[in-house]
Amino acid sequence: MSEVDNWTAREKALAILAVGLTLLFHGAVPFLMTPTLGQAVWTTGFAKSFANGPLYSIYAHDFGLPTPAAIAFGLAGALPTSWLMRLGLHASDAYAGMAALWLILAFCSAYLISRTFGASRSVSILSAVTWMSMPTIWAHAGYSMLSLGIALLPFYFLVALNLFLHPSVSGPKSKVFLHFAAAFVSVFMDGYTFVMFATGSSILLCYFLLTDISNRRYLLTIALPVQITSFTLAYLAYTIYVGKGQFETSPIDFFRGWGLDLSFIAIPTKGFHWFLDFLGVSVPRTDALYFGDASVWRTTFSLPVILAGLFAWWQARQRRSVATGFLAVAIVGFFMALGPTLKINAIKSEHIQTTQPRQGSAMMSAEYGFGPTGSIWISETLPGFKSMRASYRWSALGIFALWASVIVWAGSSRRGSVVPVATLILITFLNIPNLPQRFRSLTDNRAQFLQIDEDLVDKLRVSVKRNEVVVFAPWGNDFIANYLAPTVGFRTFNIGGDKNLTAAQENWPSSMLALSRDLDRSKIAFIFKILWDKDADVLVIPYFHMLWSPHLWPCVDQTTAKLAEISKEDWNTIPGFECPDQRKIALQPFLRELERLPYVEVTDDDLFATVRLRPQFSAEASRQTVINAAFGDIRYPIEFGSALQDSSFVLEQGWYALEEHHVWSQSSSKLVLPVPSDCNVGQCFAILHFSVFGASEQRPVAAEFESQAGDGSWNKRIISTSQDNNKIAVPLDGKKPYQEIVIKVPNATSPQALSGSPDSRILGVGILNANLEHIH
Repeated sequence: MSEVDNWTAREKALAILAVGLTLLFHGAVPFLMTPTLGQAVWTTGFAKSFANGPLYSIYAHDFGLPTPAAIAFGLAGALPTSWLMRLGLHASDAYAGMAALWLILAFCSAYLISRTFGASRSVSILSAVTWMSMPTIWAHAGYSMLSLGIALLPFYFLVALNLFLHPSVSGPKSKVFLHFAAAFVSVFMDGYTFVMFATGSSILLCYFLLTDISNRRYLLTIALPVQITSFTLAYLAYTIYVGKGQFETSPIDFFRGWGLDLSFIAIPTKGFHWFLDFLGVSVPRTDALYFGDASVWRTTFSLPVILAGLFAWWQARQRRSVATGFLAVAIVGFFMALGPTLKINAIKSEHIQTTQPRQGSAMMSAEYGFGPTGSIWISETLPGFKSMRASYRWSALGIFALWASVIVWAGSSRRGSVVPVATLILITFLNIPNLPQRFRSLTDNRAQFLQIDEDLVDKLRVSVKRNEVVVFAPWGNDFIANYLAPTVGFRTFNIGGDKNLTAAQENWPSSMLALSRDLDRSKIAFIFKILWDKDADVLVIPYFHMLWSPHLWPCVDQTTAKLAEISKEDWNTIPGFECPDQRKIALQPFLRELERLPYVEVTDDDLFATVRLRPQFSAEASRQTVINAAFGDIRYPIEFGSALQDSSFVLEQGWYALEEHHVWSQSSSKLVLPVPSDCNVGQCFAILHFSVFGASEQRPVAAEFESQAGDGSWNKRIISTSQDNNKIAVPLDGKKPYQEIVIKVPNATSPQALSGSPDSRILGVGILNANLEHIH
């Protein structure tokens, strides 16, 4: 059927209704719903930061200090969101509007693929609805741009098919441009679907090269170079933007843990498919029993489309070539989705469930599977593939390819054939979740987003001045920091997103690095130090959870969201996700310790506490007086343990948190020791007793010490062949109240690198104590 034919009123009404229902189903309705909460908060933080800058801004300057932060994935979503926010839309509505734009493109692309293969308008609209109903799209909404990237697979493959097929129609220039555009959109939307697009389209291109003899010259001289060049340039553009070619690879047990279990394909998870729940064929699944996380089993039920796709491939005899190409794509997609080990209802042993509960044992060793699949070499070696650590996500490519096979069948069937139409309707029907529950959740997302503004943003505006540098402690994967900083108007070191966090840490001051994990007495010195060194103007101790509260505000027991019982159970298993009032009570002893410091003032609120340097210590003269007094009060011997007073003055730079009887340096550090007044007569030496991490006869480690003593410099280099029982005498200058000592360990390494320990800190020397030796 020609596209120039006029649309009938019925077809127009059907198309408008289908698009409207699709947007409603996905929650992409500004002023009413938001598709997700946590990732929307994270993304709109970047978008707001872009919007605070020039129109061309694509880096965040409000969080992830000290360097501008590139969004690790999802620029193709954050940038349009920022444009909508510039127009005055609230962050939640701008996110929903951005999602609507991409989902409409996905819907139209699915429609056009169907038309490409000869389906009628009505059937093509139905096929687009079927695609947009796939759980692999809507159940991934919590992963933001991954969901949109999967939804856009029809757009990516439509562009590829237009390039590969019908070379004589209209000339290749527009097709080439669209292919480049699609490659760039996909790489900046989501890395997983970029690799799927590159892999799947390359399989189709190879298949056409083998089967389409009449167009082989065109495919070799135009399509193949465009295919290679577009993906190469897109990848290079991404690496230039984020500043690195690839992120750290994960162990192969991660690929296993997040591999697709065949039982997840065949049996749906309870609570996610309305009709199948009604029939009682779905089963409950949690990470207490299964490897990976909930996304692995919630998004992968696909038996209806698999059966329909295989049947369609068998039936589509008129278009056997294209259908077989899609079947090859599906086979590769599902093969890679399995991960390195075949799993069929693989569950954790009772021992693991007890000793490493839930996400503590998400990764899976080979012994729990049925045997290797043969993909381990691919996942460990090939660029792109080795970054696809959540293996199950490959199933989205397989699901798309089998849906496309059904479309080829529908397009090649006789006009009026009801079997393909009935198949599409059945797949759509089986994909439907509990709609009242889903719509309530989508409206709750927007309501909670607005509540974050009302409860938290307004209070922070009172407590934090515009353009101040803020530190949230302890730090972690702080999703909500992305949103708070550009919205309130302050700047912060904190940042959300594991890849973004890793990049930011490379430039953090050592006192910031030390403020991870739980707050205890050993962290007080670093809180004081980061304020004293003027790295930050104010430190905020949040009582809300920086990662999980933006996913469910403010906590499970106090949220206004109407949660199903199965959701409450999942939320309650998250370690440390307490309500603000509970967290506040737990931190009161720590805050009382902080208040005893004469140099800081602590202000407490119901959602957070703030810590500032007292105004009288801002002037340089007052600061120097405090420093001199502090070193005058320090007496030898100095024990470098958790009880060390004024450690923030002594441990100047490059140190980790104090441990019970020692403190570890980084590869380069600065130690400041007091010089007693009687050292101006005779000669004083500070005798440092220390460990050298990893030193042994087989692995000698050099440690270098430098200082200014008297009128010249002093330095000494020792080669240690033993980790313990090392010491050095450092001459002290009696004319100074204190003296700096620089310590460098060029070959410092981590326990992780040396012995496989989970500890990834780069450890230099561990100072135990310092004694004074006075020679008259």
